[in-house]
Amino acid sequence: MLSWEENLISEESRRNLLAEYTTLRNEITTFLSLQVQFMNWSVVLGGAIAGLFLSRSKSFEVVAFFPLPFLIFGLLYLDAKARVLRAAKYIHTELRPTLIDPADGALCLTWEPFIRKECELRSVLSVGEKLRWALFLVPSLVPIIWLIWNGPQPQHGPLVGSLFTVEFILFFLFIWIALRLDNYDKRLCEKEK
Repeated sequence: MLSWEENLISEESRRNLLAEYTTLRNEITTFLSLQVQFMNWSVVLGGAIAGLFLSRSKSFEVVAFFPLPFLIFGLLYLDAKARVLRAAKYIHTELRPTLIDPADGALCLTWEPFIRKECELRSVLSVGEKLRWALFLVPSLVPIIWLIWNGPQPQHGPLVGSLFTVEFILFFLFIWIALRLDNYDKRLCEKEK
């Protein structure tokens, strides 16, 4: 039997852990909101750039700048996803087991195990995530297709070539990070089965 002081310390420790849990859930919500903002900005920017492209003489220089903001927003989107996964893993593997008292038998913080065991929507959610990636990747393919269609033009100069090099690097970096995060998320879910 716990003494009064030990029980008080235990209760204070539990309150601190619950406060940490609340803070982490708020952090996850903030990063999810940031992801939505990056997607919204990409859609708005895509419309603005497409309008600029159509109203101008369809210059290659405009097309060359097209993918850069999308790739930057995409990488920021993936950064927010990585931070969500990290916080969720900490809640599930470190915080949750500490808060659940096996002698108590109380069900506490069951959302994390539920979403990891939920299999019915996993394929739909996976397709949805790939479609969100497309918001950043499809506009980035426009100059690649343009370059293949028209071939390299000497009048575009070194700036456009350097820009394409940076964009190709960012494009493949996005794909590499996205696939790594997807595999990480799958591994977390498989551990729960």
